[in-house]
Amino acid sequence: MQRSSEEVKARCTCILGTKSIVALVEASSSPSAAYEMVFNETKSVSKAKAGRWLAVLRRDHLVEYRKIVPNQFSHANKGKVQTERETIHEDDLHK
Repeated sequence: MQRSSEEVKARCTCILGTKSIVALVEASSSPSAAYEMVFNETKSVSKAKAGRWLAVLRRDHLVEYRKIVPNQFSHANKGKVQTERETIHEDDLHK
């Protein structure tokens, strides 16, 4: 049974203001992995459950997930793309 996006969002609202927890969920590969990662970090069952629900939202309602968790954690926004270009550029200079 797939739950509505509104129901899932209601179950994860308590962690949405905590960037470090949202980042853990973003890095997770599944709702179960999100639960484990958040629990290991916080030792809070309620936050771990909320992290699991946020991962469920990502899996089942990606558009709604991106509305509340923009792609702020992507590699492009962390400067890795620029670093890669700089490395390639430096390599080209040494040829």
